[in-house]
Amino acid sequence: MKLRIRKRCFSWSLVNENGQTAAKISNQAFIGGAKKISDAQGNVIFTTGIVNVSKDSQGGNYADSKKYVIYQDAVPIVTATLSFTKKRESEKQLPFMLKLPQVEKLDVETPGGLWIIQRKRNHSFIITCNDIQLGSITPFLSLKPAYFECAETYEAVFWAGIYVLIEYMMHEDDLIVV
Repeated sequence: MKLRIRKRCFSWSLVNENGQTAAKISNQAFIGGAKKISDAQGNVIFTTGIVNVSKDSQGGNYADSKKYVIYQDAVPIVTATLSFTKKRESEKQLPFMLKLPQVEKLDVETPGGLWIIQRKRNHSFIITCNDIQLGSITPFLSLKPAYFECAETYEAVFWAGIYVLIEYMMHEDDLIVV
């Protein structure tokens, strides 16, 4: 299945090859990261959120870790753990260079098993399970339309939830200046 991602001010639409909206993503509140994922008829199927976890208590992989979660009827059905890139030796020797840590991959626990969402150098994404590719997203930082190619094993609404996790991942390393 090939879905075009149409970004709007506060929402996204995933449109199928026939030009019909397959899923909609919108903010749960005016401010915040939580999203609602609706089917084509506007029925809310999933919600998403970002949960702060400590390294000691809930399986975080570094201090002040986060997990991304997809909920169905307020029950977590998908959780994603972040993995950051390691600094290369050449970067360690340049103390003046400001390079924020980038989320390299997500380990996503789904009803279908452990999925790996890998970020590529050009900011495209590959989704795999047991080394089998389930989906891919064209580069985020491009002026061209974004496309999400995904296995038809899951519905477009579920893929919209996965897209939100990738959106969270993409913005995890944003620099906030106060």
